[in-house]
Amino acid sequence: MRFSRRLAAVVIMTLSTSAGAKDLGTWGNVFEPAEQDMLVFIRNRLKSMEQSGEMDKLKNEAIERVKRNAVRPPPVAGLSPAVTYRSFPYDPTFTVNETLTDMRGNIIARKGDQVNPLDRVPYNQTLFFIDGDNREEVAWMKKQLGSAVDFKIILVKGNIKETSDALDERIYFDQAGVLTTKFGFEHTPVRITRDDRKLKVEEIPVDGARK
Repeated sequence: MRFSRRLAAVVIMTLSTSAGAKDLGTWGNVFEPAEQDMLVFIRNRLKSMEQSGEMDKLKNEAIERVKRNAVRPPPVAGLSPAVTYRSFPYDPTFTVNETLTDMRGNIIARKGDQVNPLDRVPYNQTLFFIDGDNREEVAWMKKQLGSAVDFKIILVKGNIKETSDALDERIYFDQAGVLTTKFGFEHTPVRITRDDRKLKVEEIPVDGARK
C-alpha cells in the first residue's frame, strides 16, 4: 500500500514539473560543432586579397625586393677598409669524412685521409675581394686588371651591376659572407693567390698599396 502511494506521488511530481516548464530562449551565440575547413578558409582569404588588390601589392613588393637583392645583396658584416698591409696563409687541407670512389669503384681518398686540393687540381686563379661602394677600392681594382690574367672579382658590398659597368668585368658576390669567413680576412681590398701548397691572403690598403 505504501509503495503504491509513493509511486503515485512521484508520477504527480513529474507531471506537474513538465507542465510548469517554460522556454527561456537562447542565451549567447550558437556555433556549428564542426570547425571550418582550413583549405576553404585559405581559399576565401586569397579570393578576398585578390578582390581588394592586396595580392597584387604583395606580388609587386616581392618582385621589387628580389630585384634589389639581385643587384645589391646584403653586405658582408664586420669588414672595413685596410689601413695596413697584412698577409697570412690559408691551408685548404681537409679531412675526408667518408671513403670516396670514382665511377669504376676506384678509391680516390679513404675516410680519415688528409687531402690538400692543391696537390691534385691545378689552380692559379687570383681572387679579388672589394667593397663596390668604396670608389677608391674600385679604382684600385681597375689598376690590377692590367696585369691580372685568370681572376675573379668578388664584392663584399655594393651594387653588382654598377661595379660591373665601372670595371667592364663580370662580378660575383660573397653571399652571406661564406668565403670571407672561410679565408678569415677582416679588411678590404683582398687579393688571394696560390703560394705552393697554400693560398696567400693579402689585405692591401689602397693608399700606397703594396702590390
